[in-house]
Amino acid sequence: MTVQFTKNSTEAGSIHVERSEVLPAFLQFDGDPFLKGWSVLRNVRSTLEAETAKAGWISFFMAGKIEKSSFGFNRQKTLGAAMRRLATRVKSENCNSFEIMHVTSRKFLGVLRVTVAAHARHLQEARGSSVCFGQ
Repeated sequence: MTVQFTKNSTEAGSIHVERSEVLPAFLQFDGDPFLKGWSVLRNVRSTLEAETAKAGWISFFMAGKIEKSSFGFNRQKTLGAAMRRLATRVKSENCNSFEIMHVTSRKFLGVLRVTVAAHARHLQEARGSSVCFGQ
């Protein structure tokens, strides 16, 4: 299976959201080439908080960096593995989204190491209570 790399999907500041039927209608998404069931938010980041509040939703930004790495020989496959590990960690913290801080790649003796660093986030309706607790 060939993965098409979306230019903005792994840039710093990109927000990935786990897709569900319970999300605010104003959100705009692109597919996530690395994570099945997740999408990359296309909304303008500078107005996202205001749009979220106006729609009656809140977005929690969790302090503390999450980093996940993967090793391999193909950059796209290795990046995909690191992204899947990151998404698994975010879900284990009961969060439904994350914001990428940075992606780094290093090669040693022909083996590639890709590390993805991100902050967990959670998006929910404002009338509910917070369910995302970072570790």
